[in-house]
Amino acid sequence: MATYPVQITNNTNLALDIYTTLNKNPATDPPSTNPADYTAVYTLQGSLGANQSTTLPLTESLARLVIVRQSDQFPLLVQVANALLPDSEQVRVGNQDVTTANSGWAFYQSFISQPFTPTALEFCELVSDTPANALNDKAASFFAANGYPGVSFALFSALGYWANNQLYAYPGTYYCYEPPSGNSMGFILPTTQVGTLTIADGKANYSPSTGGGSALQFQYGQLTSPGADDKHGFNTTGFIRDLTWEGKPDVITWAFVGTCDGQQFIAQSYQNPQLPWYAVAYDMAYGALFTVQLAMTLDAAINLLGTVANGMQWLAQNTGKLISRIQDSLNSTGDTAGAGSGVGDAADPVNVDVDIDVDIDVDVDVDIDIDIDVDVDVDIDIDIDVDFIAVVDVDVDVDIDVDIDVVTDTETDIDIDVDVDIDTDVNVEPGALMKVVNGVGNWIMTKALPTLIEGAVIYVAFQSVGAIFQAWKNQDEKDIENLQPRQSTGVGVLVNYMLQDDKPVAARWQTFSQYVAEVQGDPKTVGVTISTLLQTGNTKADNDAANWRWSSDDENQVVASMAPYTGDQAYKAFVILGNATYQGKPLPVKVGASVAMKYLAAQGA
Repeated sequence: MATYPVQITNNTNLALDIYTTLNKNPATDPPSTNPADYTAVYTLQGSLGANQSTTLPLTESLARLVIVRQSDQFPLLVQVANALLPDSEQVRVGNQDVTTANSGWAFYQSFISQPFTPTALEFCELVSDTPANALNDKAASFFAANGYPGVSFALFSALGYWANNQLYAYPGTYYCYEPPSGNSMGFILPTTQVGTLTIADGKANYSPSTGGGSALQFQYGQLTSPGADDKHGFNTTGFIRDLTWEGKPDVITWAFVGTCDGQQFIAQSYQNPQLPWYAVAYDMAYGALFTVQLAMTLDAAINLLGTVANGMQWLAQNTGKLISRIQDSLNSTGDTAGAGSGVGDAADPVNVDVDIDVDIDVDVDVDIDIDIDVDVDVDIDIDIDVDFIAVVDVDVDVDIDVDIDVVTDTETDIDIDVDVDIDTDVNVEPGALMKVVNGVGNWIMTKALPTLIEGAVIYVAFQSVGAIFQAWKNQDEKDIENLQPRQSTGVGVLVNYMLQDDKPVAARWQTFSQYVAEVQGDPKTVGVTISTLLQTGNTKADNDAANWRWSSDDENQVVASMAPYTGDQAYKAFVILGNATYQGKPLPVKVGASVAMKYLAAQGA
């Protein structure tokens, strides 16, 4: 068998392992549209001590090499050795490669744990929308422009593989709980620890409180016991998150969600859960998890199909099919890893963007007949007695009888005309829906989840609110086509909060104003969000809106009081809205939302 020598020079003080990566399955004709067939399989070719060199006889003329730090398998360099390009067969690993790999890992952690930052969203779009044959160059330019020079698409893919198949990143003890299943009354925090998960030296062991223990395996993001499924054994999904929600924004660690012997199960890095993060964490990370899976798939596909006739052309034409299969897989995983977002009734889209014109004509005819009879009887008796000392007694009796008869005839005719116009027209432009999803997502990830979810009654299943977006499928076809239900969970959390009838209206709009500040008062983004609230059916809120009566002048006064505040000051308008009253009563939330739509319409929403 022919061999192709590759010389590896280690200019660091680290021991290294050298792998070649092949696809799980060879190329077929036509190529496969199953992402599982583009899974990298790592084969150890040799090891290398600090500051040493070696020559490896490879059996492939075109070999993708991944060189890792031996102590924790962390990838330091990815390079393709091509027998037709002699220079590529001289591979050197230096301290700059270590620095670049650490920089790439810093980006990866930020990307996964805060997936709604502008930089993260830009990378998501780059991976999804760039033709496969341009991905390497586009990614290199992106990383250089964002402070990660030298990081490549191939290195990002290798880091993704490491994060989903190695447990070295965040060793420690994780505390395990079985949260009660969520229901319409909300999420109840678990209080009894059921075991501990210990991660050390790249290995994981689960020790239940009842005794015993078992070794676990970590592969493709799944931490499981052998043979586990959603009804049997230890079956969890692991992903990276920071603890901003718990007030620890500088702490990044693992989170594990899933089932243990069929019971909902979580493992976290501190004792006693402070809020039900597990109900939405998987869905909130969905976009980033998808991008990592797509990047690894495309990187493997490029390396495999790049050597096949018309392979890259086929890949460009069929990337959409790979994307769909990846989404299906992530959605299936979410049935156990993100079950909380499906709790509650599915969103019932209704047309409640209602303009009510009330014309009241009142005719009052009043006839008053007044008859006054006055009888005056005056009797005056004067007795004067004069004694030794003059004393005069005067008695005066006056009787006055007044009879007044008033007859009033009043005829009142009141004609009330109520005209109800249902208008679902919202000025939605392409990209508007993802701006809403991303704006709400970033706000929730960095600030708002504790306020929105603690003690909340579940009026609507969070992930189902995406169905409301179908109202705009003609205006924003691309976003609707690509949007997965779990990606709308953040919007669902906000809408559900705004329907919390036990919370004062002023408090709800005060919270909403913080979201408005997050999106810098963009009227179109806020308008779509408000319209989504209006179109989400809720018996109490809809009845309150239907039974509300006030004049157009009263409504316009509230709109006028909001009008001075626009742009980055728009959040103040929603504080005013929350404090608005009519006849001493706060405006029902959907009435307030209709007022907000009029305020936003004046700004071109």
